[in-house]
Amino acid sequence: MEVVKIVEREVADKIDTQYVSAQFQHVDDVCITFLCTQDDQEEDEWIDEEGTHYYTIRLPYDLVKRSPDVRDFMVAIVKERLGKAA
Repeated sequence: MEVVKIVEREVADKIDTQYVSAQFQHVDDVCITFLCTQDDQEEDEWIDEEGTHYYTIRLPYDLVKRSPDVRDFMVAIVKERLGKAA
């Protein structure tokens, strides 16, 4: 799984893509993009011609900014989007 981020500078250190990627090492052909910006960019999902499934996940900017650690929140959202919520 590839995990990337598009975020505001003020919250960039809180969006730990390596942590999330490590939790899903067993998942292939998936790319997650976390958005945490103050604009209105929408979530999206698509599959490319090679079969890689792309998810864009919007994280609430205000929540991320005031929270000390959002890694577990990020993992929970990925599990939900992948259909693996417990």
